[in-house]
Amino acid sequence: MNDTAARHPNRFLADLTQAMRSTAETARQATIDQCQADAKAYVEKLHARTDDEAASLRKGAEADVSAIRDWSKAEVERIRVETEQRIARRRELLEQELQEYNSAIELEIERVQKRVSGFEEEVAQFFEQLLQEADPTIFASMAAQMPDPPTFAEADRGTLATEIKARREKIMRSEDLLGGEAEEAVSPAPEPAVEAAEPEAAVVAEPPPAPKPEVPESTQVVVVGLVSVASIATFKRQLGRLPGVKNVGVSSGPDGEFIFTVGHSPEISLSSLIPTLPNFQARVVSEDEGVLNVSAHDPEAEG
Repeated sequence: MNDTAARHPNRFLADLTQAMRSTAETARQATIDQCQADAKAYVEKLHARTDDEAASLRKGAEADVSAIRDWSKAEVERIRVETEQRIARRRELLEQELQEYNSAIELEIERVQKRVSGFEEEVAQFFEQLLQEADPTIFASMAAQMPDPPTFAEADRGTLATEIKARREKIMRSEDLLGGEAEEAVSPAPEPAVEAAEPEAAVVAEPPPAPKPEVPESTQVVVVGLVSVASIATFKRQLGRLPGVKNVGVSSGPDGEFIFTVGHSPEISLSSLIPTLPNFQARVVSEDEGVLNVSAHDPEAEG
């Protein structure tokens, strides 16, 4: 009895262990199958999501490409407009340069004609006195003192040419040529967009009222002391660069003075600005209504 009782539980335990192993194997296989099924479902979900994301990325890229093309068209148009503006401005400056050179030539011609007229008068007075002398010795002595004709040499326009060259090099930069308009005209590249944005309604603003045109005043600046053509042209250019000055014209006066007709804004004071012109030591001698009498030093006459 004791041996049978001892063997019976061992058989039971062996059968139980075998059953548990079989159940565990079945559970293992079921777990693996479930894992594989879950992984397969997840992979299929990833594939589906990848297709959707790829479509979204393609849509965003197409929107960016369209925006880049629009920006490129705008840049081409801006460059075309800026090119036309720069060409027009350069031609305006050419007209200004030609006018300055022509004015310098005209002033030089007037100066030559005045010197010829003065020499003719001097010779006429000399011969009037010479022909009244009857003594041959005194006649010969006086004849030896006959005035020499003036010499004519082309005025030094090196200063004018240098200033025009420097100004030309400066204005060829777009920001100076266009007066700051180039910076305002530059449009930044658009930010890439993933999705096309809905167009916003255009807001039409009323244009501001046009300002009334300012009528410039005119003042005659009568200058004595200028001799060389280069200095006269430089004095004219410096007047034109004063703040508020619109235009400057020049003509010669009857007594060797030069008259600069200056168009300017009503609020500026030429009598206080003219003494600030460099190198000329300009000084306002008197001031009447619409006329300034100025004494100046010619820097070209020092040599």
